[in-house]
Amino acid sequence: MTSRFSRIALLILAMSFTFSVCAQEPLNRNWDAGKIKGVRNLPNPAYTGFPFLNDTWDLGKIQYTNGEIADSLYLRYSSFKDEVVYYDKPIATQIVIDKISLKGFSYTDKYGRNRVFWKLYYDGYMKGDRFFEVLSEGQTNLLAFRRVSLTGSSGYKDEGGFLKNLVYSNDYQFYFYSPEKGFTSVRINQAGLLAKFKKEMQMPIKRLLRKNKIRINGEERFIQAWKVVEKEGYKVIF
Repeated sequence: MTSRFSRIALLILAMSFTFSVCAQEPLNRNWDAGKIKGVRNLPNPAYTGFPFLNDTWDLGKIQYTNGEIADSLYLRYSSFKDEVVYYDKPIATQIVIDKISLKGFSYTDKYGRNRVFWKLYYDGYMKGDRFFEVLSEGQTNLLAFRRVSLTGSSGYKDEGGFLKNLVYSNDYQFYFYSPEKGFTSVRINQAGLLAKFKKEMQMPIKRLLRKNKIRINGEERFIQAWKVVEKEGYKVIF
């Protein structure tokens, strides 16, 4: 009996080891000459909130650093890990695409909006490559870093009845960006927008916003305001 249980235990251990190795090995050998490189996506810790930007697999495309494009892919963006996850239907597997291989990606969300992301090197706090959503493209670009963080909360019980005190919460950060001058952070309200311009320019910008009946009360109205202001030739202070 002891021998039988020992054999079963060894079999389970071997299967667990095989799964662990397969979960980490690159999955670039089963499609298109290995152009899409990555590893299997591992589940996020189970907490209240949502670690992804999009809650469905949306059709999109990725652009490699060499300019090549892979289209008609099912994508999700992990705001928690700052990763692009691809669903490979033929093998029913979620794959985290190697960030180093990408220049950017885009997808059409469930509302029909085209969401475009660039990979850029951020040289501020926590330096490194990040994916930024392009909210407005021009001489000065308006970008969003769709960060989701784990933050402390009052205790709650999850679906399994376990007590937890962390939640996923949005910590979106917004920036003006130009290749020559880099990044400058901006708050998404009227005071934050005005603070990015010289003092003598702020009153004319206020009048411009009133003329266009723009009251900044959220992200969409901020984008609209910025497009109007940029069109008039006002320059952001970096």
